[in-house]
Amino acid sequence: MNIAVIAKTRLAIAEPFRGGLEAFTHALCTAYIRLGHHITLYAHADSDPELNVKGFYGDAHRESKLFDLYETDEYLSILADIEQHDFDVVHNNSTHELPILWGMKAQMPVVTTIHTPPISKLKAAITLCSGSKNLHFVVPSQSFDATWQPYLHNGSTIIPNGVDLAEWPLVRKNRHYLFWFGRIVHAKGLDIVIDAAHELNMPVKFAGPLDDKTYFEEQIRPRMTETDTYLGHLNQAELRMHLEGAAAMVNAVRWEEPFGLTTIEAMSSGVPVAGFDRGAFRELVNAESGVVAEQKNVKSLAKAIVAAIPLESANVRRHAETFSLKIMAERYTTYFENVR
Repeated sequence: MNIAVIAKTRLAIAEPFRGGLEAFTHALCTAYIRLGHHITLYAHADSDPELNVKGFYGDAHRESKLFDLYETDEYLSILADIEQHDFDVVHNNSTHELPILWGMKAQMPVVTTIHTPPISKLKAAITLCSGSKNLHFVVPSQSFDATWQPYLHNGSTIIPNGVDLAEWPLVRKNRHYLFWFGRIVHAKGLDIVIDAAHELNMPVKFAGPLDDKTYFEEQIRPRMTETDTYLGHLNQAELRMHLEGAAAMVNAVRWEEPFGLTTIEAMSSGVPVAGFDRGAFRELVNAESGVVAEQKNVKSLAKAIVAAIPLESANVRRHAETFSLKIMAERYTTYFENVR
């Protein structure tokens, strides 16, 4: 198949990934290519060139007060370019409303994977347009599907996210510290993770981009002791190195996360997970790979961590293998064939 993939264009689809959406898009495009499909990735101009990227803007205008206007122009340029080519399907992974509105009358089927909660203009566009026979919607989890169903007139299909099992091998060898990685923002709950680690007198290592520097300076840095380490914004190889000594990976999100790719990446590495019952977390773990905290507080999370640490790495990895990138990509391409 000839597939046009539309990314969220604000950030480059390249390592080190800024967040789960960038990692997802990169992995899925790689998988499409491995399966023998031709792709064009419409993305930030600095994205990985191995993915046949067509970018209209790089970092130009990103700091402008009028960025929303430039972004709209960028997506209009993307959609106009797609119309000039003979694609079999458009796989939209952006969070912008324009591909939805355009897709109603597009000459090829448009499949949108929804990555954000029903808010803002995206919710309005989907509510308005989702009855179109040319628009098709995918969500990554059952919990997220329930959130979006009131606005999806023709329903949706659930395809769980997956990870490249070869890129995330079983590496856990020791149980020296707790580990966390992701975007450092209030919603991700790193402060709660640190509090739970201190409750257990365990060191914690964490990594990720400082997307909210005020949160870091006011809520994270003052909590850190001499046993806590901020590793910076790491690429996947560097993350794997630190997962080798992780006793557990801890999840303490404050929002209903649609999936949670870091949970699968940690489990694929053999590291058990402990976390709050928020969003899709309960769908991602089983009794051999992780522990769901009974309540959404520090003491309950600490108790879950204690229960997760003894879990055997081989069993954790075995469960993660049910979320493989290859399976995910094959489900998408089969879906594309069915809607053509």
